Amino acid sequence: MNMKKLFKIIGIYLSLIVISESCSPQHYLISDIEFNGATIDSRNKEKEYNTFTQTDVLKKDIIFIIKYNTDFIASLDLGLSAKCYAFKRGRVYDNSLLENTYSLKLDHPFKYKNVTINANQNLFAIEEIKNQIEIYDTFNDNKVFEFSKKLKSESVFISDNYEVTFSCSTSDNKNFEKKIIVKIEN
Repeated sequence: MNMKKLFKIIGIYLSLIVISESCSPQHYLISDIEFNGATIDSRNKEKEYNTFTQTDVLKKDIIFIIKYNTDFIASLDLGLSAKCYAFKRGRVYDNSLLENTYSLKLDHPFKYKNVTINANQNLFAIEEIKNQIEIYDTFNDNKVFEFSKKLKSESVFISDNYEVTFSCSTSDNKNFEKKIIVKIEN
């Protein structure tokens, strides 16, 4: 009889561990990024639910998307006191992209409000332009750089393709630099 009781207690304890584990977040490290031009398929009230299509021709919007490539590092958490709803497992990044290290450069000049923005100038270092680039995350963990309609309408781009270079660092001192070719239509 005591063995039965012991097995029941062990079974209950193991069940609690499994339930707890199914709720604990999985931990990832950002190991690389992908950088692409994009267009909005559908715009939602809550920006994180906007949907995008990758493109190398930016017609009505100037949008760039960063997708994280990650390495799984851990998930076991035996703390049984955490709340869990619908057994949805979270995702935690143990490093992050540092916004103050963002650099976005175009290899050709363009005009903004009749002022020439030189080639290879970091757009995030130009306060008036930086203030018109909205940065937000999507529900599937992409990071979006969306240039305002005002900035697009007040800019004149050359008809050649632009090589766009994005670089940044992470909180654990990884450095990324990605280049893409896009055409930006006026």
